[in-house]
Amino acid sequence: NLPNVYVLSGEFSDQEMNELYNHSKVKAMVSFTKGEGYGRPLLEFSLTGKPIIASNWSGHTDFLKTSFSTLVGGELENVDASASNDWLIKESKWFKPYDAEMGRSLKDVYKKYKQFIVKAKQQKNFSKSKFSFEKMQELVDSILTANIPEFPKQVELKLPKLDLPKLQ
Repeated sequence: NLPNVYVLSGEFSDQEMNELYNHSKVKAMVSFTKGEGYGRPLLEFSLTGKPIIASNWSGHTDFLKTSFSTLVGGELENVDASASNDWLIKESKWFKPYDAEMGRSLKDVYKKYKQFIVKAKQQKNFSKSKFSFEKMQELVDSILTANIPEFPKQVELKLPKLDLPKLQ
């Protein structure tokens, strides 16, 4: 008696992503990322007010609060040699979420969905209040204002007239 799970792959437009995030059959977002970056889809999805289960590693931990989202622990491990290339060197490490914790998190969200919806709505409010486009503009403006000196301005000079002797 488990829910259907769909794996989607490919490129989607912003409109298609929005429709997907807000579709009535989509109950949560699950992302066991290894640490590929900032996690924009997770921030976008947080605005739906639906539960999020994600790795407790990488950029999204800056905006997903552990009290509002389910963040799964794990450990860093070496990247598989087959994934190594010019930009991903063999000495790199990826985050490997703990299998038991992933399974437990999925079951918890499924069985206690109403409790997780309450937390997800709190995550939504937090994301909206701290990570909107307007909030980012305010933050960048305050950083620039504090760190960039005032630019030179043209001013009018009034110098005294000097009576100099005439040179012969």
